[in-house]
Amino acid sequence: MSERIKEDENGQFSDFPCGWRKGDTCVIITNKVKKSTCEYTIENYDGRYFGVRSRTGLYHRASPQRLFHTWEEAVENLDRSDMPMPEKGGMIFR
Repeated sequence: MSERIKEDENGQFSDFPCGWRKGDTCVIITNKVKKSTCEYTIENYDGRYFGVRSRTGLYHRASPQRLFHTWEEAVENLDRSDMPMPEKGGMIFR
């Protein structure tokens, strides 16, 4: 994707939505219950999903809502989540 999307707060153009650029490091929540996160490097954007690569070399596709700039931002998003967390066994009983 060679066209520029929009200007960021510094007046510069960003390559991808939400101010992300190729090569940026993002944090993705990998387990909501354990509040586990992992860092990924942004490689591309196909118009719907970001292509990210882990430090081990595995490639994943992630929606923009799953990407965070810092670990603190990711955990804060978990704390604000309205979704109930399962207590045991991964099942939620209502």
